[in-house]
Amino acid sequence: MVKSSVRFERGDGYWVAERDSIGFTGTTDFGPVEFLITSEALAEMPNPALEGIDPETAVEVFIEFESDIHRIAQREFVKRLGGEPPILLTTSDVAL
Repeated sequence: MVKSSVRFERGDGYWVAERDSIGFTGTTDFGPVEFLITSEALAEMPNPALEGIDPETAVEVFIEFESDIHRIAQREFVKRLGGEPPILLTTSDVAL
């Protein structure tokens, strides 16, 4: 079985007020990689018609959709060849 280029642990999401995002960490063979997913992207996951959500709801949505978010983050990490951390996931990344 092929090992993922970036791996995630469930339950590590935290609110980043200055970025209006949820932060979480992935692990590679070279160390940790920081990710952010915007509150707008989180709002689209349960209901694409929502324009934004508050921090508490953002954390709840992150927990509910964490497996999907980790899969999207893994795809974007590979697509962007790593990139400069933190890797920012936006509405365009979750809409696919």
